[in-house]
Amino acid sequence: MKLVYADFNATYPCSDTHLDMVARVMKKTQGNPSSIHHFGREAKLMLEEARGQVASLFGATRQSLLFTSGATEANNLAIQGYFKRFSKDPKATDKPHMIITAGEHPSITQPAEWLRDLGVISLTQVPLTCEGTVDKDALLAAITDSTVFVSIIYASNETGIINLAEELTKEIKQKKPSIHVHMDAVQALGKLDTSWIGSSQLDSASASAHKIGGLKGIGCLYLKPGSALDALVVGGGQEQRLRSGTENMPGLVSFGLRAREILASPDWLQGCRKVRDHFVEQLKQIPGACIHGDLAHSLPNTVNFHIESLGGDVLMLQFDMNGVAVSSGSACSSGVGSPSPVLLGMGYSEWVALNSVRVSFGAGSTVDDSEHILAVIKQAVGGS
Repeated sequence: MKLVYADFNATYPCSDTHLDMVARVMKKTQGNPSSIHHFGREAKLMLEEARGQVASLFGATRQSLLFTSGATEANNLAIQGYFKRFSKDPKATDKPHMIITAGEHPSITQPAEWLRDLGVISLTQVPLTCEGTVDKDALLAAITDSTVFVSIIYASNETGIINLAEELTKEIKQKKPSIHVHMDAVQALGKLDTSWIGSSQLDSASASAHKIGGLKGIGCLYLKPGSALDALVVGGGQEQRLRSGTENMPGLVSFGLRAREILASPDWLQGCRKVRDHFVEQLKQIPGACIHGDLAHSLPNTVNFHIESLGGDVLMLQFDMNGVAVSSGSACSSGVGSPSPVLLGMGYSEWVALNSVRVSFGAGSTVDDSEHILAVIKQAVGGS
């Protein structure tokens, strides 16, 4: 049976070459980077080299980048760390107001809703347009005198739709300069230009290594110099006292190597756009197929769609039986069996939001892969 992997937005598998490179680097030293002896210093140099490589993807300095266990932790650190510190401000009188969009990942929405339910913040979720982008007018209109934090996703993990994050940041700051603007850059890193971040007004941004072909279990938070957070994990004081614990050395080495490779070959995903476009053109010919969002403003590898009158569970079963790996909604929420908040935010019905599928290609994907996926869809449609 032909096996086709088309779930690169969930995780981008490491190549054998990359795994070998990580192993070679790790064999140079096994020291703890917090130790002051020779082995510790060698590990510290390795850590800081990786930090600089990843920071370069953000157009930022080493000092502005913190390593975390992944983007989920980075998003939680940005949100909870900000409001933990804010609660100590003696000048703060009104309940702080946070704004998120309907397109956010659960690692943004859930900590925000948790803080709201605790009574720590008031929360506004602004809708998306039918094309899948943030409703800019609604976002700006939601800003009040008590708004202190806004979170915007750069590119949707579900639909691939891209927000004009730099422009939105400028307009938010023009309305109220003191607002902390955070960006989930997980799907954007390595696929879009993120080098503008370090010189922008953006206060923080999250990313994860396994979305760009690195190891799982390592992520980062870009934090603009001068932006202040409180730590969520305390103990040893690592990562500028904002994330204690011995660093994940194999993970951060992997992250650094992939960052260096992407900087050297920024068009590494260009080939998958051809595969994605071929898939889309053929998908449009299938009766009942409906593609979500404006693909003219989307990641080059992502398609989110549903087939009218065909349950998503039926389609997913057909994919699995035919060796095709794709996703329904966010991989972090898979198996939940609830409608996609992103598609609901775009105005789709609950049925559509519950029965949609995401196909995401990678650098090694081929037109033959897309044809195999299309054949499975046609088979499912024919049997329905």
